[in-house]
Amino acid sequence: MNIKKFLIGTAAGALMLASSVFPALASSPFKSDLSNNNWRVFNINTAVPKLWDINKAQSLDAGGVGFTFNPLSTGWFTVYLKTNYNVDLTNKTIIANVDVIADPGTLFWTRSTTCANTGADAYVRLEFQSATGNYEASDYWWSTGANSKNLSTLATSGPDTLSFSTAVPSDWSNINGQTGSGDPVGFAAALKNVKEIGVAFGSSCRYASGVNVSGGTASFQLNSFTVNP
Repeated sequence: MNIKKFLIGTAAGALMLASSVFPALASSPFKSDLSNNNWRVFNINTAVPKLWDINKAQSLDAGGVGFTFNPLSTGWFTVYLKTNYNVDLTNKTIIANVDVIADPGTLFWTRSTTCANTGADAYVRLEFQSATGNYEASDYWWSTGANSKNLSTLATSGPDTLSFSTAVPSDWSNINGQTGSGDPVGFAAALKNVKEIGVAFGSSCRYASGVNVSGGTASFQLNSFTVNP
């Protein structure tokens, strides 16, 4: 037997097998597409004893997930749409394509009493948590300030994308309003110990105050959600 030909043939066969078994790794070894994960909708009503009403998000026909906002009359506000995620987020970029489908004239309300709440002042923004419960301020982080999308604008203008990197600490703030630059130790620790990731709904100054609607019906769509290196 020609040993050289045998070894070359064996190596080629191994490469073909590897490319067929691990095609995803060959094309994008680090990208995480979370669009089809088990997403949960977190609702709150301060007049009800239990802290959260949690429901599974609905799968969309074209991919991604969504839910319908609660009517204002129910007293329930949607605060989070999130999924489990236990991978280090250090120096990663989180990208979410979002949309709102609403009846004309629908108003979006928050629980906030410290900033504008006129029916057109509700926002969605990126968020991640390093703990599930009432822990330290640095366990909860949101894309801060203008790093959000207005729900009323989405309802009239169509889908838009939230895309922010954890390599820019000033783009994120914690439950006390500190940016990642102001609390670098807490921010770095949270990135390395992520438990949940997703989007939050609230006002321009209370990022997770929750949202509900009046004057029509409205649904939120998370068309895609990825974490890139």
